[in-house]
Amino acid sequence: MHSHTLAAALGGVLLLGSLNAAATPDAAALRLELDRANATVAAQVARAAYPEYFRRAYARYPNLPAGALEAIAYSETNWVHARPQAQDPKDLHMPRSYGVMGLYHGGGFADQVGEGARLTGRTAQQVIDDPESNILAAAALLDRALGANQADKRSRALAQPEDMAAALARYAGYGASNGGIADYARQSFAYGVLQTLQHGVDAQGVKIAPQPLRLERAFDPAQLRKLRAPALLLDAAADSVRLNPALSQDIARAAMPATDVGAKAVDFGEAIWNPASASNYSTASNQASAVIMHTMEGSYAGSISWFQNPSAQVSAHYLIRKSDGQITQMVREYHQAWHAKNHNYYTVGIEHDGRAADAGNWSAAMVNASARLTKSICARRGVNCASAWKGPGYDTFHLVPDSVRVKGHGMLSGNENRYDPGKYFPWANYYNLINGGGGNPNPPGKYWVDTFANATGYKWPSTLTPVGTLNQGTNYVYCKAWGEEVRNGASYNHYWLKTDLDVGPAGAWVSAYYLSRWGNDEARDNAGAVIPDC
Repeated sequence: MHSHTLAAALGGVLLLGSLNAAATPDAAALRLELDRANATVAAQVARAAYPEYFRRAYARYPNLPAGALEAIAYSETNWVHARPQAQDPKDLHMPRSYGVMGLYHGGGFADQVGEGARLTGRTAQQVIDDPESNILAAAALLDRALGANQADKRSRALAQPEDMAAALARYAGYGASNGGIADYARQSFAYGVLQTLQHGVDAQGVKIAPQPLRLERAFDPAQLRKLRAPALLLDAAADSVRLNPALSQDIARAAMPATDVGAKAVDFGEAIWNPASASNYSTASNQASAVIMHTMEGSYAGSISWFQNPSAQVSAHYLIRKSDGQITQMVREYHQAWHAKNHNYYTVGIEHDGRAADAGNWSAAMVNASARLTKSICARRGVNCASAWKGPGYDTFHLVPDSVRVKGHGMLSGNENRYDPGKYFPWANYYNLINGGGGNPNPPGKYWVDTFANATGYKWPSTLTPVGTLNQGTNYVYCKAWGEEVRNGASYNHYWLKTDLDVGPAGAWVSAYYLSRWGNDEARDNAGAVIPDC
C-alpha cells in the first residue's frame, strides 16, 4: 500500500468531520462512501502482513495443501481480524469466533482457540489478539484434522487437494453434534473453502491463486448437487431435498408464489430446507407482517449447525450465503423463530453471512438473493415492502418507527445491544430491489463472449425445451446459473448463460459449454471477468 494512497483515504476522515448534522441526503451518501473507503483501506493495510504469516504457518506444517489457510480465512472472515463484542451469551446469533481464521472459543462450539494455543505453545489470549498466532493455531488444527485417520495421528501430504474435504469437515469446529443437518453444515464449510480455492480471489488485498480442483472428487454427486444448487424442490413433511430440473422455472420468477407441489411444502421455492432444532423456535402462530435483516456475525455453515444445536436457544427463518446467494430455510414462516426478542411473534428473520462491521461483506449475490426472498415474503404475506427503511445504516442501535416493516435488527425496541446489519448494508439499493418491477433484481449489464459453434437456446437452464439458436461468434449474455451438465468427452459445463437469441426469443438460456476461451465449469466474459449470477 503506497503511503500517499493511505493518506488520501484517511483524509476522508477529516472531510467527514466537516459534514454537520444537517447534512443533505447526498452528503449522507458521501459520508458513507468515504467511511467505506477508509474501512477498506484499513483492511488492506492489515492484510498486507498476512501472506507472510501464512507462509510461516506452511513452513511449520508443510503437509498442509497450498492455499488452504488463505481460503479458510476468506470463507470465515474475509481476511478481517474478527474481534467480537462482549455480549450476554443469550443474545448471540451464534458462538463468537476470533481472529483472521474465525476460531471458536467454546460457547457451544469447539474451543479452537484453546486447542490451537495448546498445539502451538501460545496462550489463548495471543491466539485471540495476534493475527500471526491466530493463523498458526488454525494451521495446527487443520494439520491435526489431516492426520486424524492415520494410525500414528501424523498428517501426510494429500494425493489430491480435493481429498482435503473430509479434513475440513473435521476442522470446522461445530461441536459433537451428528445427523443429516450437522453433516450438511460441515460439508457446506468444506465446500466453501474448496470453492474459494477453485475460483481464486484477487480483491481488496486478498490474493488466493486459483487451483484446477475437481469438486466431483471431493463430494459425492448427491452432496455436490445440494451444495451447488441455486434452486431445489423441498418437502418439509418428508424432510427431503431434490433438484429442480427447471431451476425453479427461471430463478427470476422465484419472487412469485410457488406453484410446484414440492415447493409448496416450504415457503420460498429457492431455499434449501434444513430445519432448526425444535428447541430453538416456537410453533406459536406468526403474523409475519414485518421482515428483519440480521448478520450472522459468523459463517453460513456455522449458523446452520448452531441453529440445529438444541442448546442454542436462537434461530432465524432464513440464512443466505455470501459467495453465491444460496438460501437455507430453517423455520417455517408461520412459526416464531427466536431472533428479535419481543418482536418474534410478527417478524420473519433473515440472517446474512458475515459480519456487520466488515465494509466488504455485502456481495451482489447475497444482496440480490435477499431481495428476491423479501420481495416474495411481501407478496405472499402482505408485508408492505414500500415501507422499507431506505437508509442510512448505523453502527449503533437506532430505533425507527414501527410503521417501517422491513428494517434491521438494531432498529427494534428491546434490541439495544444490536446494530446489525450495520451501516454498510445497502439500504437504498435494497429498497429499489424489493420495490421494483418483476424480473431479476438489479439486472446486470451485457457481457461479451465468443462461442465456437451455434448454440441451441432453451427456455430454462436445461435441455428440456429448445426455443432457438445463438449463432457462432461474438455475442452478449446477461448472467449465469447452475443447471444441467452439457458434456462432450472430457469437455463439460454446468453453467448456463441468459441471453437474447439470434433466432428465437429474448431471455433464453444457452450452455456455457460453447464458450471459446474457457474450460470446464467456467463462465467468464472475453475480458476474463466472471459472469455474475442471475
